[in-house]
Amino acid sequence: MEEFKELESLWKQSETKVPQQNNNISKIKNNRMKLKKTYTVGALLLILTGIFILTLMAFLEERLQTRLVMASMILISLVCFLQAGLMMFTARKITRIDESQMPALHLKQWLQFREFQKKQRHWNMPVYYVILSIAVGVYMYELLKATEAWKMALAFAVTYLWMFFAYFYLGKKEVKKQDAKLEGIISELRNLETQFR
Repeated sequence: MEEFKELESLWKQSETKVPQQNNNISKIKNNRMKLKKTYTVGALLLILTGIFILTLMAFLEERLQTRLVMASMILISLVCFLQAGLMMFTARKITRIDESQMPALHLKQWLQFREFQKKQRHWNMPVYYVILSIAVGVYMYELLKATEAWKMALAFAVTYLWMFFAYFYLGKKEVKKQDAKLEGIISELRNLETQFR
């Protein structure tokens, strides 16, 4: 019996502390899924928009089927499809992040994704909006060139005010939401990494 008590005391002395389980792993997965869903849904909406514009183009009245109108509608659709492709590529990059890696490697993958996202945003948003605004401008001019000047000016003002609002307010707001989710993932992974040291 004494041997058992000695063995039991040795057992208790050799117990190592297990790092506390981080309940925020589900928060990391949740933010990851939200980011991926944002890009995937956005891409699908852009694809549907491009298809709608091409369908609309096919049913235009004959007098409206000028080269400039058709070219601008094709350009708008093309911009939608290219942006959708970029968004799907970004969603795939999120999918390829391996959650089974140790926290340090998992964190490194997210930091690389954040750098990719910053570079992509630096050129993508301005180019997207510039090309889109040019194509919409040509389209509207061709459709409205027979109307009175004040009506054309009003239509352009409303359209471009909406585009500026979408770029400078809605776009920046969405970027902040995505950045907050990404920063949440990165900070939780940093916490996990310190626990495993």
